[in-house]
Amino acid sequence: MSVFTTGPRHQPWVWQVTALCFVLGLLLAASLQTVSNIRRSGTSSGRVGQPPAGDSARTETVRKLEKEIASLRESKTKLENSIAQGSEQLKALNDELQKAKMLAGLTEVYGQGIIVTLRDSQKRPPSNRTFDRVNNLIHDQDLQVVVNELFASGAEAIAIKDQRITSRTAIRCAGPIVQVNGVPISAPYQVYAIGDPNSLMNALNMPGGVLDSIRFYDPEMVRVEAKQQIVLPAYTGSTEMRFTKVQKKTHNDKESSR
Repeated sequence: MSVFTTGPRHQPWVWQVTALCFVLGLLLAASLQTVSNIRRSGTSSGRVGQPPAGDSARTETVRKLEKEIASLRESKTKLENSIAQGSEQLKALNDELQKAKMLAGLTEVYGQGIIVTLRDSQKRPPSNRTFDRVNNLIHDQDLQVVVNELFASGAEAIAIKDQRITSRTAIRCAGPIVQVNGVPISAPYQVYAIGDPNSLMNALNMPGGVLDSIRFYDPEMVRVEAKQQIVLPAYTGSTEMRFTKVQKKTHNDKESSR
């Protein structure tokens, strides 16, 4: 009997394939609807460093809260300085407190240093391969290696745009955007570093250094300039410690450490 003349009722696989095609069609329709909804909501995937349009109101709210936190911390510092004026001991304690706050990035600081500007390339990628398309963008790991190199070469304080870098700072890619301290940052990225300008510039510009691979692709993606005075904002994120406690040494611990 020919397969072309056999009725569907004698071919069970026909119904199975038909059912499978129907299910696949439903899944495809659902996927297309989801993509359409994402695009309408303004959260479609895009270039790294460009925040989704729907996040503009949230970002503005974060900025306002950061300014309020900075203002409150500044008022707290003035109060601490005022209290410390009555006694030499209190003054000494307050000096140590202010130094600790500066080291922790909780105060606005200034000094000489450099500004590193990283921007996406304007060149057309040589091909549509993922490797070539990725190379013409600045990514979170590019910012991280620059920050690491600056600290390693003697930078005393660093900020990316208006976000101070501290021990609790995370620089990460979250979807189509880069976040620093949980705040979306858009390209071009300015990295501000306070320290000896010559040492910082030599470290970044050394052959085979952290900027070489970016410059090899497009020299216009990187600019490093020295500045006589740079002002860095204070860290405005949370400083609460929920799980970390201070380890207090007992008498036995002190004896064993001698």
